[in-house]
Amino acid sequence: MIRVVWRQQRAQLITMLAVFVVGAAALLAVRASMVSYLDGHALGNCVAIGIRADGGCGNDVVQSFQDIWFDRMKVGQLFVLALPVLVGLFGGAPLFARELEQGTHVLAFTQSVSRIRWMSSKIAVAAAPALVVVVALQLLVEWWVGAAGKIGPLASGPYFYATFGTSGLAPVAYTLFAFSLGMFVGAASRRTLVAMTVTLAVTVVLRYALSSLQKFLVSAQRIVSDDPSVSKVEPGSLTVFGGYLDANGNVVPNANSAVMNCGSKGDAPVTDTATCYRDHGLVKWFADVVPAEAAGTVHLVEAAIYLGLAVVLVLATGWAVRRQA
Repeated sequence: MIRVVWRQQRAQLITMLAVFVVGAAALLAVRASMVSYLDGHALGNCVAIGIRADGGCGNDVVQSFQDIWFDRMKVGQLFVLALPVLVGLFGGAPLFARELEQGTHVLAFTQSVSRIRWMSSKIAVAAAPALVVVVALQLLVEWWVGAAGKIGPLASGPYFYATFGTSGLAPVAYTLFAFSLGMFVGAASRRTLVAMTVTLAVTVVLRYALSSLQKFLVSAQRIVSDDPSVSKVEPGSLTVFGGYLDANGNVVPNANSAVMNCGSKGDAPVTDTATCYRDHGLVKWFADVVPAEAAGTVHLVEAAIYLGLAVVLVLATGWAVRRQA
């Protein structure tokens, strides 16, 4: 059974192998070129500390590096972000839809092999190599981006959409969901084009929705500053909500008018902003944030959502396959 499925999936498997070979070769080449640039311009210290004037990294050399390499690294990340969708479109969607569309499933159903075993073999042969390719290219892109350190995309923090979506469990979770969705829609609709269209639309919408709700996936931590004119949010954190507290510790609604009153006005600038804020009832500043250190937990929660949906879709695919005539 496995050998038959391998022959059926030969074109997709060869394509995935080609994507991996070309992608890996390109990533290795551009990383080597970038590392050579960093070494040649003595930017090793800047990679570790980021753009800071006191470290000699707020100069034109760093800016030149970013002008040349930042967008290239972002393209690499976007390539990994697109891979799960492509796996769903060209791996999951046609997996059963093509056979049901062409009627070749009838021959498989008349053999001694059960429908569930037939389905499981097709899923394993199609999904396993796709996951290997996605993970391998993810690790190569992370290796490349990591070499730029804090003067590359990592400077935007772990929640930057391209960085978050290409690290941790995200690519694996996205791939399994997109593959399972395409597989289910194809088995239920018996139409490859329908399965590809629905897979693309639902995957894009769900990923956008969960990305927008990312800061609500884990409990936020409240940071309070006794100086209402000074914020203390660490770089890379996600801010859920922020504002000002009064003397009783209650959130001050509509604090913008008080903030405006404490701004500089013509020839009479406010010299003690903190005192002005307190005079207007803004005693402390606060923010509810998801710290950068919680990115791993956010990854786990998001992955659990995608993997849970994938399990449901696999079970639904089994139901859809078993009801086919």
